[in-house]
Amino acid sequence: MTDQALFAGANFLVSILLARWLEPAAYGAFSLAYAIFLLLGTVHTGLWTEPMLVYGSGRFREAFTSYQRILLRSHWRFGGAACLFFLVLHLGFWVCGAREIALSFLGLSLAAPTVLYLWLVRRGAYVLLKPRLAALGGGFYLLLYLAQTFFFLRTNTLNTFTALLAMAVAGLVSAETIRWRMNTETEQVVDAEEVHNLHWHYGRWALLAGIFSWVPGNIFYLILPAFHGFEAAAHFKALMNLLMPILHVNGALGQLLVPGMVRAVDQGKLLPFALANLAVLSTLASLYWLLLIAMGPQFMEWMYGGKYTHDADCLLWLGLLPVLAGAVSVMNSMLRALEKSDAVARAYALMAGFSCIVGLFLISNTKIQDVFLLYFFTYIFGIIIFYSYTNKLNIHITN
Repeated sequence: MTDQALFAGANFLVSILLARWLEPAAYGAFSLAYAIFLLLGTVHTGLWTEPMLVYGSGRFREAFTSYQRILLRSHWRFGGAACLFFLVLHLGFWVCGAREIALSFLGLSLAAPTVLYLWLVRRGAYVLLKPRLAALGGGFYLLLYLAQTFFFLRTNTLNTFTALLAMAVAGLVSAETIRWRMNTETEQVVDAEEVHNLHWHYGRWALLAGIFSWVPGNIFYLILPAFHGFEAAAHFKALMNLLMPILHVNGALGQLLVPGMVRAVDQGKLLPFALANLAVLSTLASLYWLLLIAMGPQFMEWMYGGKYTHDADCLLWLGLLPVLAGAVSVMNSMLRALEKSDAVARAYALMAGFSCIVGLFLISNTKIQDVFLLYFFTYIFGIIIFYSYTNKLNIHITN
C-alpha cells in the first residue's frame, strides 16, 4: 500500500494539476491520449506482466533473474515499437492542426517505454514477495516526478508534453533503482524459447482479457469527444480522478492476489484466501463510497479550484464502482491463478460488448451523468458473468 501510495500519488497529483491549469479541451485531449496509452499497456501486461505473475511465482521462481532478463529484452523491443507508434500519431495530429493531442502523443512516445518498463520491474518485486523494493522505487518516482512537474509549473512550461516527459524520466530511474536492489542472481539458465511459448500460450488469452477489460473504463474517453467534444472527456476524467485513491489502494492489495492465489492453490486454500481478500476490498471501497457521499463536493471544489463542481451529482453512482470492481478483481484473479485466462477473456469480452452497445446509444443521446449509471450496470453484469465461470470450477477451488 505504501508503494502504491507513492507511485500512484504522483500521477494523481499531476493529473489534478493538469485539470486545474489546463483548459478543459486541452485536458480532455490529454485524457484521450492517455487512455490510448493504457490500451497499449494492456497489451504489454497481457503478454509479459500477467504471465510473469503466474510463472515467476511458480515454474521459474528459483531462476527468476534469468527469466526476467528474457522478459526485459522482449519489453524493449515492444517499447521501441510503441515509441514509433506514438511518434506517427504525433506527426499526424500536428499536421492536422490538433496541437494539444499532438503534444500528448509526443510525450507518450518517451513515457510509454519507460513507464511500461517500470510496471514490469515493480511486478517482479511482488512476484518475489519483496514489496519493500517496489515502495523504494515508488519513493524515487514520487520525488522525481513532482520535482520536475513543479519546475515546469514555476517556469510556466507545464503542459501535456512536459508532464509526460517528467513521467518518462521518473519511471526509468525508479525502475533501475528497483532492479539494482533485487539481488536475485542465479546460475540457473532459462530457455528463452520455452519462456516465449509459455507466455504466448497464457498471454494470448490474458492479452484479449486486458483489451476487453480496458473497454468499460476507457471507451468513454473516445466516445464522449465524438459526440460532445473534448470538454466532455475532461469532465469525465475530473470525476474519475476522485476514484484514484481507493482504486490504487485496492490495486496495491490486488497486486498480491494472483501470486498469493497461486500459492493458495498449492495449499488447497484458494477459496478462504479469495473470500478474505474480497471482504477487505469491499470494506475499504464501501468506506470510501460513504466518504465521497459526505465530502465529495468539497473535495472537487478544493481539487479543481471551482472547475467541474457542477458534476458532483454523479458521486452517488461513482462511489459504487470500486465496490463492484473489487468483486470482479477477486474473481478474475481466481481464474488467472487456475490458469483459466480464456474464461477471463470471455467474461471481459461480454462486459466490453455490453458497455459499447449500450454506451453508444446512451452517450449519443443523453448527458455525462448517464455514463456512470452505465458503468454501474456494466460491473453488475460483469459480476454475474465472472461468478458463473468461477462457479463452474467449484470442485477445483474447494479441493
